[in-house]
Amino acid sequence: MKRSNRLVILVGLLLAVLAFVAIIIVLNGRGGGTSEEKRTVAVLVAKQDIAIGEPVTPDLVEAKEVLPDAVVATRISDASLLTGRPALFAVVKGQQVTQEAAGISQGTTNINVEGQLQPGEKAIAFQVDRVTGLDFLLQPGDHIDIVLAEDVQPVQETQDSLTARKSDPTLQPRYELVSGLNNVRTVKTILQDRRVLYVSATRIRGVATGTTASPTPGQQAQQQNQAQFEVVVIVFAGTDQDAELIKFAQNNLGEQGALTAILRDTDDPDHEVVTTGITLDRLIKLYGVPLPNLVVLPTQSPAP
Repeated sequence: MKRSNRLVILVGLLLAVLAFVAIIIVLNGRGGGTSEEKRTVAVLVAKQDIAIGEPVTPDLVEAKEVLPDAVVATRISDASLLTGRPALFAVVKGQQVTQEAAGISQGTTNINVEGQLQPGEKAIAFQVDRVTGLDFLLQPGDHIDIVLAEDVQPVQETQDSLTARKSDPTLQPRYELVSGLNNVRTVKTILQDRRVLYVSATRIRGVATGTTASPTPGQQAQQQNQAQFEVVVIVFAGTDQDAELIKFAQNNLGEQGALTAILRDTDDPDHEVVTTGITLDRLIKLYGVPLPNLVVLPTQSPAP
């Protein structure tokens, strides 16, 4: 009887030990597989360094699985979303390519203009209206030329200044307005191949990253608002000399029409084109525009 009781106790202890070991194995199995079985997210990383202004195409990226806490907020999940837009930010090899860097972001929050500047560049702003701003179809990454149109009052050196400088050429010439002439029009391309950093509003539709084909009510309201604005601000990368030129040309914040943005091909090899500028004199001489003559009507004799 005692032996049977001892046997039952030993069997019970053995079963308890086996159950304890089984529980430990199960718990360890769940805990040990957590890091390996943890969900990952697909992102796109750069296969090579991507410089500012370089077209971001699918062949420059590759898919990579990363942990959720390593995903950037504006990730790109599919390489087909890359449209070849110029890179707005430099991306190093192995770094995640964001929508902002690829120039396909639809949002305007957390804009980093400074991050788009290359050494020696400055951010410069000017205003355009619907016509001078290409119907607001510009967007960051575009390259533009800027044309100035101004009405200038003709001036000439005074007779006293001409006489004085004949005897002393070092004297500073003095000028006076030409009487009888109103302001005359002059037009000239003053800057070429400048990279757009920011546009306060654009009618360009961003690349859709969702699965819905039709716009949401919020997107519809945004599209309606885009058709209402009449003035936008363009910020481009230039130099201090460019900034002085723009300030002189558009010194009044409410002035419209003096500066016109001209869109150019990003890969245009002719970075600098020599232009003549246009005045009335050049319009007549170079383009053959006829100068109208005064028409003198014959006087009628009084009726008898």
